[in-house]
Amino acid sequence: MNYGEEISYWYFRLNGFFPLVNFVVHRTEKIRYSTDIDLLAVRFPNVYETVGGQPNDWDSKLMNHFDNDAILGILCEVKTSNYDVSSLFKFETVKYALTRFGFKPEFGEHANELKNLPMVTFFHNNQKYQIAKILVSNKQNQGEVRYIHFQLADLEEFISDRIKRYKENKWQDRMFFPSNYLAAKIDRVHRG
Repeated sequence: MNYGEEISYWYFRLNGFFPLVNFVVHRTEKIRYSTDIDLLAVRFPNVYETVGGQPNDWDSKLMNHFDNDAILGILCEVKTSNYDVSSLFKFETVKYALTRFGFKPEFGEHANELKNLPMVTFFHNNQKYQIAKILVSNKQNQGEVRYIHFQLADLEEFISDRIKRYKENKWQDRMFFPSNYLAAKIDRVHRG
């Protein structure tokens, strides 16, 4: 996991998601070369933690895209240098990844809907689901509408603000997080 992917991991984790990094997309008849999706994440309604997991702790820039009562699935690509927009969220890769969520049988069919949209909403067994494609990069969004875009610096700012909000709790528990990045970030915030 590179530094951008790790920052993205913790951003989604601190927003109540369960993230999976570097999801491998194996070669198939329709996928010529193996690849990966930097981050897949799911989030369920009613997520709650006493320290840092309450509704006012979530990043409104992210959560305003979604309905509170939906089960969420995120396909996230992280780019820390130059990238080709046309190489992002390729159809067959998205279709492959959608089946990993397991939200319903034949879930890959929603890849057609996601092809030119940043998000799809659907119902299955009376439950609302939303699936979104998110790009995290160091660049400004250049008007692309096929995905939701966040700048890496905004994610870092959110993480720092969350640590400040729960400064003492995070300081006491910094060594329990399986991340040198996060432990160091907590240490820097604690020292001011």
